[in-house]
Amino acid sequence: MNNYQKAKLDSYKLIVKESLAKPATIALIPKFQRGIERLGEINVEIEQLAVIQEKDLKGIALDKGKTIDQVIDLSVDISGALHSYAQERNDLILMDKVNFPASSWEKMDNSDLLTNTGIVVDEMRKVPVEAMAEEGISPEEMQQLEDLYNEYNDVKLAPREAVIDRSGATARLTELFSEAFTIVKGSLDKLATQFKRKDPDYYFAYKAARSINYRRAKKATGDGSDEV
Repeated sequence: MNNYQKAKLDSYKLIVKESLAKPATIALIPKFQRGIERLGEINVEIEQLAVIQEKDLKGIALDKGKTIDQVIDLSVDISGALHSYAQERNDLILMDKVNFPASSWEKMDNSDLLTNTGIVVDEMRKVPVEAMAEEGISPEEMQQLEDLYNEYNDVKLAPREAVIDRSGATARLTELFSEAFTIVKGSLDKLATQFKRKDPDYYFAYKAARSINYRRAKKATGDGSDEV
């Protein structure tokens, strides 16, 4: 959310708070009461979506980098062990599939790294655990590579999914703020004037809550207030 949206949310939350503190008063105007209830629901959803929208992708990137390093280290060792295993058995097909020079792993882009690690994992699954142990690869290391491959596959997609989540949250926030504005400006403000007679204290509390305390950039005029 931008600063103006945050200021509007603060105002909307205060309107709901002041209104719920006077249940008998707002019940005097059923449509006003329903508007307050809906505004409260909108406020809750806005706060939930704001968390998604402001999600920090740096943590994902760091985790991804750590995962990649671990994938490379194990892929180098296990592909080498598979090549040794295949060479002893004169399995030219397997030798060709896992013939990755150690230095090549560092040069692979994310897509190639994921594809080639998948090849290593697939071929590793076909070799007896005992045979891999003879090549120096423990069952734990085999499982670790498989787990890391699955994790990397998930993490590789995480930034895109996070961006999609954020864009979806932003679109929904726009809808919610639009609905809230319509409720407040088009209904609550129009009905609130009745409280000048019915409950003056609440009316002035509503009017104070309705003020949006937001200061625009210096080049703009006015303080951005939007009140009854």
